[in-house]
Amino acid sequence: MLTYVFRKRLPGVFSIEKLFDALYDRFTADGMPVRRLELPHVSTGLVSVIKNCWYTAVHSRRSHIHITGDVHYAALLRPFAKTIITVHDCVALSRGSALQREVMRWLWFVIPLRLATVVTVISERTKSEVLAATSIAADKVVVIPNFVEPSYRYEPRPFAAERPRILHVGTTPNKNLPRVIEALHDISCVLVIVGQIPGDLRQGLDRGGMVYENWVAIDHAAMHRLYQSCDLVSFPSLYEGFGMPVVEGQAVGRPILTSAREPMQSVAGADGALFVDPDSVASIRAGFLALLGEPELRSRLVTAGRHNVRRFALDSVASQYRDLYRRFGLI
Repeated sequence: MLTYVFRKRLPGVFSIEKLFDALYDRFTADGMPVRRLELPHVSTGLVSVIKNCWYTAVHSRRSHIHITGDVHYAALLRPFAKTIITVHDCVALSRGSALQREVMRWLWFVIPLRLATVVTVISERTKSEVLAATSIAADKVVVIPNFVEPSYRYEPRPFAAERPRILHVGTTPNKNLPRVIEALHDISCVLVIVGQIPGDLRQGLDRGGMVYENWVAIDHAAMHRLYQSCDLVSFPSLYEGFGMPVVEGQAVGRPILTSAREPMQSVAGADGALFVDPDSVASIRAGFLALLGEPELRSRLVTAGRHNVRRFALDSVASQYRDLYRRFGLI
């Protein structure tokens, strides 16, 4: 038996759950002995971490475990179990004070990943960061990318030349929303923002007269509809473990503006997106103007994106995980 260990669900936070729920459904349909275990507490302090570790140990003692992300520490009380840990990114190691970062490095990364039988990561960029943070053996870390849900299919729509809808996914600092807002100043569009907008940014949007929509705590179906109703996807992120909006937008058939840095470049494919310097407002603005004004460019990007996204099909990723489970005796 293999138990998938999930963090406690929060409204509007579902990227990890979306991916591994689909894998779980695929494997159960194939008759694989898997089960789900959602932890009872959000990781807000040492007490919640200890409670989640104990909960994992008690409720998975007769099975192997696959920690699906974010709660790597759940392996701490299962030192002799066969365990897979999936690491999506290492952004937590750049937050907080020096002491907080060091505690995070040991509890979330160094000790759990050393205890793990194998570690999977979603990109070569994340693999490099994991190796640098933990000094575990490189052959213990396997790259298996994220996949695009099968429901994300090509759905063309006429480009809204008068006031195009630009979908920007995420409002945390790495998502680079302030520069996107500045880059779009005086450009006729509707900026569709997914995520809680900080107060100062909202005030700036209102003062500048920009037309925008804000969607918070939405479910999978609502997110899918936003992709369907947009004209292009804005994702000039400063940091990502993978960059799901890139391939989700490609799957639906939308031109993508993203960062000329890893892992976005590898994920998007050489010709699958318009790449900009995410540190430069001028570069981001020039990219938007090119996408808005050049139909042939948009068409080329959409065609290349549809070809690229085939690499991230559910069947392919499920097969890689199934092979890994068999290789290490987890099923």
